[in-house]
Amino acid sequence: RTLQRLLVMVIILLMYAWGFEWLGFPIATALLTMVIGILFNASLPAAGISGVVLGILLWYAFDRLLDVTLPLGAWFN
Repeated sequence: RTLQRLLVMVIILLMYAWGFEWLGFPIATALLTMVIGILFNASLPAAGISGVVLGILLWYAFDRLLDVTLPLGAWFN
């Protein structure tokens, strides 16, 4: 079971890196957080809410507060 979780985490991290510029930082981070939350037995609503909140807050912190430009994705440009 642990090996299966690790394999899924590696796959989702590779998908995160692949889709980072196309999806944008907030959406890619939200999806990554949701999947990792579900892997660690979080409920679907809790994983979804934490994913959305973390994606938005991290984008705001990096882009606005730290002045690190992150992609918003193909849909928002």
